[in-house]
Amino acid sequence: MKYPIVICDDDNTLAQSLARSINVAVQNIMDDNSNYNNIDSSVVLVANSFEQAARYITSNNLQNGIYFLDIELSQNSEAKNGVDLAEYIKKQDANAQIIFVTAYDKYAPLTYRRRIGAIDYINKSQEREKIIARLQETLRAAFDNLYKEQKLAGKTFTYKIGRRIQKIDQAEIYFIESSINHHKVRLVTATGESEFKNSISNLDEENDFLIRISQSALVNPDNISAVDFSTKKIKFPNDEEVYYSRSYRNTIKMIVDKIGTIKVI
Repeated sequence: MKYPIVICDDDNTLAQSLARSINVAVQNIMDDNSNYNNIDSSVVLVANSFEQAARYITSNNLQNGIYFLDIELSQNSEAKNGVDLAEYIKKQDANAQIIFVTAYDKYAPLTYRRRIGAIDYINKSQEREKIIARLQETLRAAFDNLYKEQKLAGKTFTYKIGRRIQKIDQAEIYFIESSINHHKVRLVTATGESEFKNSISNLDEENDFLIRISQSALVNPDNISAVDFSTKKIKFPNDEEVYYSRSYRNTIKMIVDKIGTIKVI
């Protein structure tokens, strides 16, 4: 399970120091508790402005992230602050775990008024040892929250079109293939189709229920209606077809043998 960590603080020295402390805290958690060994979590971005963080989160379609945000974020009172960034993140990443980092506790009520739902507040003026201990406690809570969210999601496939988060039952998905539009994929389901930004490699890694059949396509084996081994075509109930690569022939054979209801042409 991948839980990327993002830091945003306009003081780069403090941000880099926090990144080092977070990585130490993550390693301590992994060393102390085997229950977290299947988690892949590390700092993927240290940003110094709202714009830098927002651009990265959107372009990389970050999901299930943990975000350490400086509430003040700028000396300019008119500029967007950490609370604004948290609101933006929540629209992009439904399961986002927000932790505010501040030297002034007086800002906490602002986050309550705007219903951000931060899981913690960390005072960055504390000694490093105390911060690391607090980070370990906070990160464990974030990991547990994310795990529960994913478990509750059950067999739901989530994707984004623009700023809108879409959810669909895995059982409705036929296949996903690379789109002719750059950096997008085409999702074909029992009820229609849509396109969204992502990659076949990324979706393959994140969705165990999908099977890769080529460099450019993933299929839901439960919805395959027929396989034509002579033409290397996989057919679906809506009459759409996708080609599998020769190197995946054994994978297709195993699917046919396992499911038993797939027609072989």
